Amino acid sequence: MKNLEQIRAKNALLAAKESIKGKNDGEVVKKIPAMIQQNGFIGALAFAIEDEHDGKNADSGYAKTFRAIIKHLADRDIALYAGTDDLDAFASWLCSKQSDTLRVVTAEAMAYLSILRRFAKKGDDDANRN
Repeated sequence: MKNLEQIRAKNALLAAKESIKGKNDGEVVKKIPAMIQQNGFIGALAFAIEDEHDGKNADSGYAKTFRAIIKHLADRDIALYAGTDDLDAFASWLCSKQSDTLRVVTAEAMAYLSILRRFAKKGDDDANRN
């Protein structure tokens, strides 16, 4: 059985290779923990949803990062969420839960982001990753 750090690292590596790429996405991953601390997890998620729905940023780094968090939370070894990676659906689910669930989700997301930020290097292209 793998420990939580190994599971987080596996999911972070996968996200860094598949979706969190380039200078902007790497910078966003570093900004989100502070956003969560200042505005709460739901507040930061709301910002990502707003940014995604804005016509100029349909594929924003904020939305990509929150989708990576959702995938991590849905990992069978984490099993905190069982829905899709749709940000609106995740927000609705999270708003319907008790505060203890929100605390657990927030703590796990913060732990995951601390690893993801190390793998999500800022760079201009994928060549810098190899």
